[in-house]
Amino acid sequence: MPQSLHQIFGNKPVSTALLRRELTDFQSPRAHLALLVRRGELTHLRRGLYLCRETGQSISEAQIANELVSPSYISYETALSWLGIIPEHVHTIKSACLGRSRSFENSTGRYTYTQLPFEYFQLGQSVGYTSDGVAYQIASAEKALCDLVLATPHLRLQSPKAARIYLEDFLRADEDELSSLNPDLIYTLALAAHKKKNDLFHLETTLHRDYL
Repeated sequence: MPQSLHQIFGNKPVSTALLRRELTDFQSPRAHLALLVRRGELTHLRRGLYLCRETGQSISEAQIANELVSPSYISYETALSWLGIIPEHVHTIKSACLGRSRSFENSTGRYTYTQLPFEYFQLGQSVGYTSDGVAYQIASAEKALCDLVLATPHLRLQSPKAARIYLEDFLRADEDELSSLNPDLIYTLALAAHKKKNDLFHLETTLHRDYL
């Protein structure tokens, strides 16, 4: 019995080229791809990328986010929410990337990517795991917090006090989680940042002074 595409590729994003390689027995692989999408056996993620799925099978937004744009890692409010730093549930999956900033929307969700310079991008990443044990790249809590400060227009943390107000009143960050952060990593990130260095230094100071 021929293997299904899901048996071949698993529940993960796969390129159009690899899919067509498995569909050479069909007169029109492109038409058969469209049929599989209508049947729900494939989910179109973006041009040239699909997700193989079995009916009723859950999806990993984290894995999809990493695959839509590579290299990238999940960050900003998304990572802070998933890591328990902020209370809000975030609907858009936000990531940092090396390529140009962009966004995608498909049946699995909305994904946005913000470009960062390499020297800063490479620091402070961590590894998370899906319920199926698949690894994905996500910012550490410290990196996600710094990324958010850098990416928020018109935000200026001009003193440690302003940084504390931002954490407690604007983000409503969990104080117990803040006490577990590593201010030294934030200092390292501030040195590598391409802008708002002083903002990150003030963030590092308030973490040292008020939460440890």
